[in-house]
Amino acid sequence: MDSTHALRSGIAGILTVLSVVSGLSAQDAPLDAHPGLLTPRAPIHPTGFPRILLLDAPGSALVTFRLSIPVGSDVDAATAAPILQRLAEDRIRGSAATLGAEIEAGASATAISYTVTGALADLDHLTFLLRQATAAPRESQGFAAARGELEARLARIGETGEGRVESTLRALATPAEASVADVRERVRRLSFADLERLWRESHDPSGMTLVVVGDVSTPALLAALTGLGATPPPDPPRAPLAPSPPVRDRPDLLRRWFGFAWASSPTFDPRAVVAASLAARHLRDQQDGYEAYVRLWEGRNRDVLAVVGSAYGSDATALRRRLSTLPADVAASVDDAVVADVVRRLHWSLMAQARTPWGRANLVGRFLEAGAAPDAVRQYIDGLLAVDGAAVRAYLDTLGATSPVQAEARQ
Repeated sequence: MDSTHALRSGIAGILTVLSVVSGLSAQDAPLDAHPGLLTPRAPIHPTGFPRILLLDAPGSALVTFRLSIPVGSDVDAATAAPILQRLAEDRIRGSAATLGAEIEAGASATAISYTVTGALADLDHLTFLLRQATAAPRESQGFAAARGELEARLARIGETGEGRVESTLRALATPAEASVADVRERVRRLSFADLERLWRESHDPSGMTLVVVGDVSTPALLAALTGLGATPPPDPPRAPLAPSPPVRDRPDLLRRWFGFAWASSPTFDPRAVVAASLAARHLRDQQDGYEAYVRLWEGRNRDVLAVVGSAYGSDATALRRRLSTLPADVAASVDDAVVADVVRRLHWSLMAQARTPWGRANLVGRFLEAGAAPDAVRQYIDGLLAVDGAAVRAYLDTLGATSPVQAEARQ
């Protein structure tokens, strides 16, 4: 499914989808990383610049930047964020290719981000890409096409059982955040003037966070970042883009779809990702005549553990019953050895990511943009390694004691 602002998921890149047909990959033994690799130096925040955190990479010929721009939870911010991101990607793609730099645009529950990696010798050119990414949008640069593409992606969500159930679950589980339905209605009426206003509200450099992995001196870095978020000359006036007509969903569902979601503990609780992995294993082992998968959604203040499945005919009733009791069923079957194996695999995945400057920047940046402390990645890893069977059972028991939100899609 397309990862629009209203349907973002994942815990710091550790887990997005756990299906019942495949497990997490891992090696025989976990990797390790020096704590300093994931703990940046004390942040600096000069007036008019982003908050800057440096991760050391002595002698490296490369430098990686990850810039986070916070976005609000209201429907206007949720609507504008993917359009601003699309326009920014279009602006920097050609320059990045010419430079030989790697770029990536990301999204979380709280921010949009741009990651750039290239040669340290090209420092000024790399930061130029960040200035271009955060510059004011221009209507002539493809606003109408970007709005249309977002409308199409959102419409496709309403055409599938999976999309309909997931979007309903998210809306019910996180009522304070903009839902897919809210965004769909707003995006068709979004004008370029609206987009410009939302850019001005969100793209103040002093509100951004920049993670830097590389052997860069602070004076050189600040000089290269001057002008971030600067406004170019405006386009000539043009007629406003007319609202798009409403779209009526016409799903073609051959199976019945069910979903249940439980509001979890505060964001970045390591027990959540372990429990989600165990739930996926449980479904894989128990499946019979149905398809199901587990999602762990990251919200602004808490995680949401969800399970979605589909089945035909008489199998649908059994599936619904099985999904509704998932936390209690998994808690009853928790095996300490299996928990230890899941923890080892997740730890390996994190440490493998931390072996690259790109991975380090994204790990640290994801925690920072959610409001965590600079050493939050190291704390998370320590907490993950401390998770055992008793901790997972307690977590699942707490979930099972609450009533889940639920959704269904049928012909």
